[in-house]
Amino acid sequence: MKQFVILLLILFTGLNFSYAQEEPAKVDTADATEAIIKTGNIKYDSAEVHLKNKDVKGANKFYEAAIKDYKKATKINGNSYAAFYRLGIAQAKLKDHKNAVANFEKALVIDPERGEGYRERGMSQLALGRDTMAMNDFNKAIEKNFDDAEAFYQRGLMKEKGRSLQSVLEDYSRALEIRPNLAKVYMQRGKIYFNVKKDYVLALSDFSKVIEIDPEDNEAYLWRGKTNFNGGNFKAADKDLSRYIDYDAENIEAYITRGAARLNSNNNADAVKDFDEVIKRDPKNVIAYMNRGIAKGAMKNFGEALADLDMAIKLKFDFSSAYINRAAIKFASGDKKGACKDLEKADGLNNEKAYDLIQKYCNDGRK
Repeated sequence: MKQFVILLLILFTGLNFSYAQEEPAKVDTADATEAIIKTGNIKYDSAEVHLKNKDVKGANKFYEAAIKDYKKATKINGNSYAAFYRLGIAQAKLKDHKNAVANFEKALVIDPERGEGYRERGMSQLALGRDTMAMNDFNKAIEKNFDDAEAFYQRGLMKEKGRSLQSVLEDYSRALEIRPNLAKVYMQRGKIYFNVKKDYVLALSDFSKVIEIDPEDNEAYLWRGKTNFNGGNFKAADKDLSRYIDYDAENIEAYITRGAARLNSNNNADAVKDFDEVIKRDPKNVIAYMNRGIAKGAMKNFGEALADLDMAIKLKFDFSSAYINRAAIKFASGDKKGACKDLEKADGLNNEKAYDLIQKYCNDGRK
């Protein structure tokens, strides 16, 4: 009898044990989703490091791994704004903008008050060529969060296409009020001051700010060099452009502008070297031939100066400035008749300076 009771107790205990093993574990989907999102985020941050080092291929591997994590997170918790939002971000980094838009939309269905969701969707819409939808999203992002500097910047870029200049500047300036160290916004605003408004003081301030924020931003040295040149600070232009040429020794514009700055500083020998570099890279560059001719003329090397100006005119027969500069070389070398003939040609091409020069220097000047 004792043996039978003991057996029953063992069996009963065993049944209890089996039942406990089969009971499903409870999962906190919010915590589980957040844990996976954090895993993906580590990979996303690592990808950014690769991008900074220009290793796009290496970065893509991290984005792909992050996407797998975010997709897993959305399956665990289909009501996680963060999971869908970050999935969209990673897909956008891989230029999969169609799927990125779809996931930003899912995120915004979950929480339609999150301005960054509209902003990021707008950026992917823009990449897909959907300008109107992108603009609507940037407007919505700003409506939801008036302190979204990136949304103001992106909207400013969109407005540039329509050339609504004042509104563009207002958006860029607002972005900088929110985040005063956004170098890309100073760069973009500086380009507007330089190219459109021709305000070289404000342009110089913006490009200098870019360099202050990031002293390794080589493009900023090119733009500040051009701005210094247009503002008449030729030595500063030379310094900035030299810094840029050390970075990009193939940039023709940098050589031409630095050569012109040196020409204006009476550094004619170095100016000739810069125009030599341009012609080596672009044998049909009219500006380089004309400016090299001016520099050689200033060095009293009249024969080579005339050869360069002849080439400039051969390449562009209606280049009135080349005729005027060739006239100056001919006057300096004693060929008054040839000089006046060049001035007549420039006048025929409607060069405003030519008529006055004819009146002043040519015996057969017009009445």
